[in-house]
Amino acid sequence: MDWSITKQAGHKRVGNENYDLRHLRDTTFSFTIPATKRYSELNAEMLVQYSSHCISFGPAHGERFDFSVVGRDRLVVDDRGNERCFCPDRFAWSKHLPDIIRSLPTDRICYFTGHENWLSIEILDPHGPPKIYEVFFNLTRQSGKFLRVYVESAYVRTGENTNRRPCHFRRESKIRGKVLLAKKLRNQPITRPRHR
Repeated sequence: MDWSITKQAGHKRVGNENYDLRHLRDTTFSFTIPATKRYSELNAEMLVQYSSHCISFGPAHGERFDFSVVGRDRLVVDDRGNERCFCPDRFAWSKHLPDIIRSLPTDRICYFTGHENWLSIEILDPHGPPKIYEVFFNLTRQSGKFLRVYVESAYVRTGENTNRRPCHFRRESKIRGKVLLAKKLRNQPITRPRHR
């Protein structure tokens, strides 16, 4: 089923399990970025939208899923019309997303990815084996008082997908969330810091 329909319905049934997706519906919230010596306080709103990649994974390169084998109920069609497979693990991890995104207007660290998006990292299950949860998002200025955050993907890397692990990001290639948001709202350029 198309992601927009599934998301609006607020749930997905897979087998005998009904997965509650209401936390991934489009939401808008207000936030404040405190004043600094140079800039006054910023009060703005943020529209948050989540892609189907937060609860599903794609096939290996050049392959397709056989949903007659994995189950038609696991089919998720993303916003580009691509067929993806529902993942219970990604669904479970996605429950952390609203809090992660709401913490962007703080000192939360965001990494430059070298593309048109940003990466934030959360360590899950601190009392068990740590899981590094990578959250990739795009940030668009709608006005001086309104931003759109589109969470493109969020996952924990597995053994078969270890390229460009977050520990390989340079220490300098980061920016605090509140600085990133403030620069976007003020329509200021956001430049990657020079490597030392």
